[in-house]
Amino acid sequence: MCNHNARSERHDPSISPKGTVIVRAGTDIVQGRISNLSRAAVSMHTRITAPERLLDSAVDIDLRFDGRGSSWFRLQGHILRIGASSITLELDLVSPAFARVVDEMVTASHCHHRVMSIVLVDAMPERRSAMAEAFRAAGCAVIDVSTPLEAIVRLGESLFEPNLIAIADSLPGTISDELRRFVDAEHPRAKLVTISDATSAPVGPAHWLSTANPVNDLAARIRSVLIAHA
Repeated sequence: MCNHNARSERHDPSISPKGTVIVRAGTDIVQGRISNLSRAAVSMHTRITAPERLLDSAVDIDLRFDGRGSSWFRLQGHILRIGASSITLELDLVSPAFARVVDEMVTASHCHHRVMSIVLVDAMPERRSAMAEAFRAAGCAVIDVSTPLEAIVRLGESLFEPNLIAIADSLPGTISDELRRFVDAEHPRAKLVTISDATSAPVGPAHWLSTANPVNDLAARIRSVLIAHA
């Protein structure tokens, strides 16, 4: 195990990978999701407010990143801040394996943020292929799938949140609405975009991309969506 003084490592690069954190302080147990992480500290979202009496308490921390084959890391630290739905922990004792994984993730995160990542969900193969190629031509990394189940699986497998999730109108209305609610709840940092063949924006979606190309401007439409996201 390695000792890390977080106060002397304030400039440690931080990342926002997907993962679960379990904090144990005596008989108190709080579970949440990673919101920000470095080798020296971790912030987590929680569904409940942790008891104020736990502030500055020494805690045992179990942390696991999402993805197949991931294992739990056992860490030690103390609670720096308690919010209504968040906890910030200073890490006092971490393993060399954990520090190495975080360093690798920092590198991966830098690459991830240099290239905009897209998840495209469309049941129409020809349109999905054309849209995926158009996004790639704009410099994006694209995961294209035909069903909501595939989208959920691929989102669960990815280490970082995608920048944009595009859901086409080829899905039945109730199914696409359910997928949007799932994305809003589980992937709030991703921008939701509706793809449609219509030439005017449908009622409801805040972000929309038309695949209709009457003046050969599909690339411009995609660029405008990406710029709006940035």
